Amino acid sequence: MKNVNWFKKEFESYLKGYDVKYKFFEKGDLGDLNQVEFNSKERGGEIDFWSSGWLNVHFVDYISGDELFNILLKPDQYEEKDKVLNKLKDFL
Repeated sequence: MKNVNWFKKEFESYLKGYDVKYKFFEKGDLGDLNQVEFNSKERGGEIDFWSSGWLNVHFVDYISGDELFNILLKPDQYEEKDKVLNKLKDFL
């Protein structure tokens, strides 16, 4: 399961050069939320890990102003979650 603990072990190392902040919000629309915010001068975004299994990945190019992606995935979309996180790695 992709969650903030998985992220810290398996993904955070790809964020060299980014300022990373961890936030936690209780009782949101999709359950409790662990949010990872990451920013550099050129790009940034958030990854939202919901306790119900939903995953949201938002990534923006600050220089061009383009939203590179903003994807909300259901709990059972395991393959899609892997694909979007791998795509994010490529952009980083």
